[in-house]
Amino acid sequence: MNLFKRVIGPFLSILARFTPQAMVGGVVIGLLAPGLAEFVRPFLTPAVWGLLFLALLRVDWLDLLAQLKRPVFACGLVFWMLVTTPVLMAALLHFVEFRPGLEAAMVLTAASSSLFSTLPLGLIFGLDTALLLVVLIGGTLLVPLTLPLAALFLLGFDMGADPIELMTRLGVLVSSAVVAAVAVRRLFGEARVYRCRGGFDGVAVILLIGFAIGIMDGLTARILADPWDIAMIAGLAFGSYTGLMLLSYVFFAFAVPRVGRLGALSACFISGTRNLAIILAVLPESVDSDLPLFFAVGQFPIYIMPMLLKPVFRRLLEQPRQ
Repeated sequence: MNLFKRVIGPFLSILARFTPQAMVGGVVIGLLAPGLAEFVRPFLTPAVWGLLFLALLRVDWLDLLAQLKRPVFACGLVFWMLVTTPVLMAALLHFVEFRPGLEAAMVLTAASSSLFSTLPLGLIFGLDTALLLVVLIGGTLLVPLTLPLAALFLLGFDMGADPIELMTRLGVLVSSAVVAAVAVRRLFGEARVYRCRGGFDGVAVILLIGFAIGIMDGLTARILADPWDIAMIAGLAFGSYTGLMLLSYVFFAFAVPRVGRLGALSACFISGTRNLAIILAVLPESVDSDLPLFFAVGQFPIYIMPMLLKPVFRRLLEQPRQ
């Protein structure tokens, strides 16, 4: 116990404050150490479950509802992310032609919920964390229903995964994490869980690093074998990330009344940082190989962009609001 209080606890809290840098480090390690990436690869699904569990563990449901000042905005943002953006992405892809697996991956990206690291990153950026938390939890709880429907109606069965099977896998992943989080809060008490929040954030960063390392398995060899193809996929991944952010900012800043700059920037950020890990964790092995490849390369913007976005958000939020 003394060791945890004096060494481990402070280390985890410090690590949580350097989340963007740690995320980039995980990608670099995975690319430079392919043997380590191969070793970590089997632990990807447990890492995804652990990240979801830690995110839910920090949720005080009553306090969350009390903090939410604009429930209509939050619900609208969840609908925007889970329903509207995948439809827009599918419509856009009608005008261009990529490999079917890449198109499916881009639509599923636009249909996914937000990344678990959205909350600590949003806190670092100075965004509306209450809004981010509500959208994160709401989207994560609903995505087992909405994402398979997006796969069915927007993609058909070309992705190589039965939507019912996908719904079942996602449902088990999310519901088991919810049950475990509620059980731990009941067992240890709200006060103790609250005191350990810094340590939980540090553990989440470690899991993010481990996930980044493991998902790079095989990617180094692919880069060396066909760098132009990987560069093209990376361009699509960065384009999806930034495109979803910019589209969301424009929509909520100019089309939705009384959102304000803080609300629009928060919607912008959470709409771009989609959870590819939760999709990858439940895809069957028979799926089109371009899907896991896109989700692996898609970690580049997820892990790199926060370092670039931090000064941008800080600067925008410091400017006088009109």
